[in-house]
Amino acid sequence: MKLIDKSRNGILLDNKRIPSEILLPPYCRLTIYPYELECTIHSEDETITISLPVNETSRSEPPHVKKSDFPQSTTEPMIHFSGMIGESEAMQNLYRLIQDVGDSPATILILGEHGTGKELVARALHQVSPRKDKPFIPLNCAAIPFDLMESELFGYEKGAFTGATTGRAGKIEEARSGTLFLDEIGELHITAQAKFLRFLQEKTIMRVGGSKEIPVDVRVIAATNCDLEKAIGNHEFRADLYYRLRVAQIHLPPLRERKDDIPRLIDHFIAKISLELQLPQAMVMTQEAKEFLMIGSWPGNVRQLENTIYSACLQARRMGMIDKLVLEKDAVAWLDRDTDQIQEAPLDSLNKQALVKVLSDCQWDTAKAAEILKVSRGTIYYKMKKYGIEGPKPSGRRTI
Repeated sequence: MKLIDKSRNGILLDNKRIPSEILLPPYCRLTIYPYELECTIHSEDETITISLPVNETSRSEPPHVKKSDFPQSTTEPMIHFSGMIGESEAMQNLYRLIQDVGDSPATILILGEHGTGKELVARALHQVSPRKDKPFIPLNCAAIPFDLMESELFGYEKGAFTGATTGRAGKIEEARSGTLFLDEIGELHITAQAKFLRFLQEKTIMRVGGSKEIPVDVRVIAATNCDLEKAIGNHEFRADLYYRLRVAQIHLPPLRERKDDIPRLIDHFIAKISLELQLPQAMVMTQEAKEFLMIGSWPGNVRQLENTIYSACLQARRMGMIDKLVLEKDAVAWLDRDTDQIQEAPLDSLNKQALVKVLSDCQWDTAKAAEILKVSRGTIYYKMKKYGIEGPKPSGRRTI
């Protein structure tokens, strides 16, 4: 059975974005927001067209289509473009910018910290461009040794060097008529920068060991977490290449600046990881655990959040529930302060001695202590267990 994607946000086949059309395997899982479809091909005698609803009130499920068996979150994530998730103001501005510059032929420079999703943005730009049905070729400049970068980018002819028994096209040629994404462009060696600049200016390449110019129509998107202007001042990056790349510029917000999106990201990653681990049903995260994740500084951004949730799912999959205690084991990596000093709630700013004083003043009445501290009684018990606090034991005296 052939599936043709005519949606704007894309269709995921087993959590991977599909091209414009694809032959479906006998059994697969499709994600067409807001539905997850489990598809089983019984025969190939008929073709079924699935039309996307125009609005929320007109949504209906076609035969044999069901929503995910996993519990539905109250903050059901909306997937934009190539899997980007977030409804914060910062992300809304990003989506608008992608729409504005995506369908232009301009070279684009994406700036952002590690883990902010620079490749997702590059793929989104490709999806909204007229080149969306052509190749999207990514290349991590930091992962290619300097002596191989030229042949990796421009390709080589047979006999160009020892071991070149056949010719091979480079990444630029592979991306012909499509999009070339150069991640970590700040790591590109200064010598390779000069040759790449010439390609941007002339739109032609010459393979290593070749003797003729090859015209190539490619849209270039580059990304980096480096301060390229500082690199220019240190003579580590060419100014002319920098201005060639930043015809349009997109800056990605770090996760700490869009914390409102964390609950949606949590729900998305839990559902995704539960599927990857083939759990009978999705893991559940307590509200206290979610609030704990909300206060992190997340230096590794969305990627670090996903890895943290993956680790928590592995540790808690037998229980089926992720609580705060599971997360606290690795919290130092994403918190910018000690877990005992986090001001998640009034009680969290208290140390052991201060909590003992409140309990003592209340004659160890946990209900009164909870009322004073504006937390639940269960939280008082949790903190007492965490700090190893025990109330006074009965004296054993009897009244006659």
